[in-house]
Amino acid sequence: MRKLLILSDCGTNVPHLTDEFEVLALPQDADAALRMREIADAEVVIGEPSLFELSAAKKLKWVQMTWAGADRYLRGGFPKGVLLTTATGAFGETIAEHALAMLFSLCRRLSAYQKAGTWQDLGREKRIAGSTALIFGCGNIGTEIAKRLKALGVHTVGVCRAARQPRTYFEALTTLFCADAFLPEADFILCALPSNAETEQFFDETRLTLCKNDSVLINVGRGSLIDLNCLTNLLNEGKFFGVGLDVTEPEPLPPEHPLWTMPNVILTPHIAGVSFGHLPETEESIWAICRENLQNYLAGKPLRNAVRLP
Repeated sequence: MRKLLILSDCGTNVPHLTDEFEVLALPQDADAALRMREIADAEVVIGEPSLFELSAAKKLKWVQMTWAGADRYLRGGFPKGVLLTTATGAFGETIAEHALAMLFSLCRRLSAYQKAGTWQDLGREKRIAGSTALIFGCGNIGTEIAKRLKALGVHTVGVCRAARQPRTYFEALTTLFCADAFLPEADFILCALPSNAETEQFFDETRLTLCKNDSVLINVGRGSLIDLNCLTNLLNEGKFFGVGLDVTEPEPLPPEHPLWTMPNVILTPHIAGVSFGHLPETEESIWAICRENLQNYLAGKPLRNAVRLP
């Protein structure tokens, strides 16, 4: 019988997906030799096998990721002729809530109060309503961020590729390389961009310096977007009211890095888009995409979130 292999930490919470395949689920920490044997015999894999593991895949026709980003497969080495799809669309609400949690905490200095460890008024705060947010990325995540900020009375400006096409919840649009003109006016800068040649180190010293001195910078996209050394230096000079990073480069951030102890910085270990074992609603969204794509795959129809490989 055709085999569908699930490689994930979803435990025993695997819903019924199909009757057309023999379904086997293995955790991420399963025996390496067992994983290799099962991958070698699978037609479909749901999960994120390594490129080394994929080299053993003899019958593989399709990999359905449970992540939104396909970065690990975009630098070459993915098997030729094998379909690749992501779970883009399952994480927008979850990551948007994380970004806003960081924003509220930084604007009201909650992290700084916790780190101070004393019963002391820390002074000035920032108000959300009436501010301007520059949101890098107008896909599922950026749109969910804009939706929530607009409801809070924030002027939302989106940075995307097709700035001439109106997008819901964005009052204005610009492109990545015209965004410099908007940086000096933005109270909040929220980043939800993928990693590619255009976004690599986009926030260098020049662009970070363009930001308002009292702006709040949040990144829930990819760590490669921001030059961390330049950001750290500018924070030491008093730049930025607050910074929230769920992603960094390098990742994980070394424990001795000065960002860990800065009072106006919030760091989380790449968990804004938590899924299995964290949020049941996000889990169900992931499985819904898997189920839909399985139906399309069996019917010979185009798959949702197909990745164009190099």
